[in-house]
Amino acid sequence: MVLPKIDCAALAGQDLSGTPGAAAVIGSATAATSPDGSAACEVKGIVAPQIQFDVFLPTTTWRQRYLQLGCASLCGNIDFYADATDGCVPLNRGDFVLATNNQGHVGVSGFDGTFGADPQLRVDFGYRADHVVALVAKRLIALYYGQGPRYSYFDGCSQGGHEGLTEAQRYPHDFDGIVAGAPASLFSSLIVWSTGWHATANTDAQGRPILTAAKLPALHAAVLRECDARDGLADGQIDDPRACSFDPRSLRCPTGTDSASCLTDAQADAVRKLYAGPRDERGRLMYPGGEPLGSEANWARWVTPTAAGNPAVAEGNATNALKYLAYPSVRPSATLRDLHYDSATFREISQQAGIYDASDPDLTAFRAAGGKLLLWHGWADPAISPYGTIAYYRALTERMGGTAATQRFARLFMLPGVSHCGDGQGPDAIDALTPTLAWVENGVAPDRLVATKRQDDTVVRTRPVYPYPTVARYDGSGSVDDATNFAPAPPPTRYQDDIAWLGSFRSGYEQTCSWHDGHWTCTPARRPS
Repeated sequence: MVLPKIDCAALAGQDLSGTPGAAAVIGSATAATSPDGSAACEVKGIVAPQIQFDVFLPTTTWRQRYLQLGCASLCGNIDFYADATDGCVPLNRGDFVLATNNQGHVGVSGFDGTFGADPQLRVDFGYRADHVVALVAKRLIALYYGQGPRYSYFDGCSQGGHEGLTEAQRYPHDFDGIVAGAPASLFSSLIVWSTGWHATANTDAQGRPILTAAKLPALHAAVLRECDARDGLADGQIDDPRACSFDPRSLRCPTGTDSASCLTDAQADAVRKLYAGPRDERGRLMYPGGEPLGSEANWARWVTPTAAGNPAVAEGNATNALKYLAYPSVRPSATLRDLHYDSATFREISQQAGIYDASDPDLTAFRAAGGKLLLWHGWADPAISPYGTIAYYRALTERMGGTAATQRFARLFMLPGVSHCGDGQGPDAIDALTPTLAWVENGVAPDRLVATKRQDDTVVRTRPVYPYPTVARYDGSGSVDDATNFAPAPPPTRYQDDIAWLGSFRSGYEQTCSWHDGHWTCTPARRPS
C-alpha cells in the first residue's frame, strides 16, 4: 500500500491546465467515501470543453492500481458502476483509485443525443473523453501519492464496452487490462440499423406496436421447447442459439382468435424480422446479427413497450441517433419513418463510423504494450446482438495470428441465457476483473469464469464459462445447478463466425475527425508505437 504525500484539500489548488491534449481544471477536492466503501479524497473537475470527471483516491488502502469505469447508453452523467465484478475482493477492499466521466457532455437522460449538434462533443463521446480523463487521473495520482499507478485497468459494458475497445485500438498505452462487456463497438450501425430495426419491425402502419409484452412469455416458452435440450440439458437456457432453428409461425393463433398464448400472422412476421436482423433492399445484413433465439423474455421495454404510450427503448435510441448523431449535420425533425433500409443510406451513415466505431481488429500495439483484453457477452442479449461481438472476435483472431496467438492477450467469454450486461434467465453475475488482474500482474490467463444466478440473494445456480469457442459440458453426475459438475469441451458444432454484412472490420480504422466548412473530414490516425 502507498499512502498520500499531500492533504486532499491541497489537490484543489493544483494546476492541470498543462496536461498535453487534456487541459483540465479541478473543481473540488474533499474527503469522501469511495463507491467501494473506503475512505478517499474525491476530486471533481472538467477537461475542456465539458468532459466532467470524478476521481476517488483512497487515503489508506491504495495498492497502486487504477480503475477507470465506462458509462451506459449515450452517457451524459457521472455514474460509478463496476460491471462484471461480482465478489471482487481487490475492488471491495479499496485497492483502486476509481475514476469515471460523463463522456464529454451533459444529458437530461441516458438516451439524450442532443450533444451531437456540436462536432467537438461528437468526438469527445466517440473516442476522446476516456483517453484524456486517463491522462488527468494519472496526473492526480502522481500528485497525491508521489507516484503514478503501477497497473491501470478499464471496466465497462455496452457503451462502456465500446469505450474499452476504443482504448485498446486508439490508445494502447492507457490501460494494462481492459474488461469489455457486450461492447457497442459497431456504434454507427448499431444505433441506427440494429436499434431502428428493432423498432420498425415491431410497428404497424398506424405506429402501434405489433408484438406486445403480453406475448413474450408464450413465445419464449415455445423457443425453449424447441431448443433448450439441444445441448443435452433441459435447464431453461440455450447455450448457443445457433444450434437451433425456430419458426414463430408454429405459434400462430387459430383463425379469428388472438390470445396471450399465440401469435397473429403479423406478430409472427415481426418476430421473424427481429430474428433475421436489419436487411437492405437486397436482403443483406446491415448489422452482423439479429435477435438471438432465447432472448425473447428480455424484449420487454427494449423491443416491446411495457405500457401504452411509452415507446420502447429501441425506438427512443434510434430516433435520437437519426436526429443528432447519424448524419454530418443534425436533423431535429427526423423520425423512424424517414429511415430507408437500403445500401445507399447505409453508405451515407457510415461516414460517421470514423468518429464512433471501435471496429479495428489490429491490436498489435496494445499487445506489444503488454495489454490484456477480456471480452464477455450474454447469449440472450436483446439490445446488442452477441453475433456482432463474435464477428469482431473472429476478425481479431484472423488479424492477430489465429486463436492460440490471440488468446495469449485477448479472450472472449459467452454467457448462456444472459441478457444485456446482466439479468436474463442464465447465471449472470461474474467477476471478470479479478482474473484480469492475475493475467496482467502474474501472467495467469483466465481459463474459466464462474457465473452465478441469485434469487432474493440466494444462489440458485452456478455455471462455468470458458474462453470462446470452448463450451461447458455436464459430466453426467450431480446437480446441473452446480458449476463443479461441468468441464470444458469443444463445441459440438463449429459455426462460421465471420458474418457477411454491409460493413467490415478494417485494420487501421482508428481515425481523427475534424469539422470544416460544414462537413466532417476523417483521416487515418498514426498508429501509436
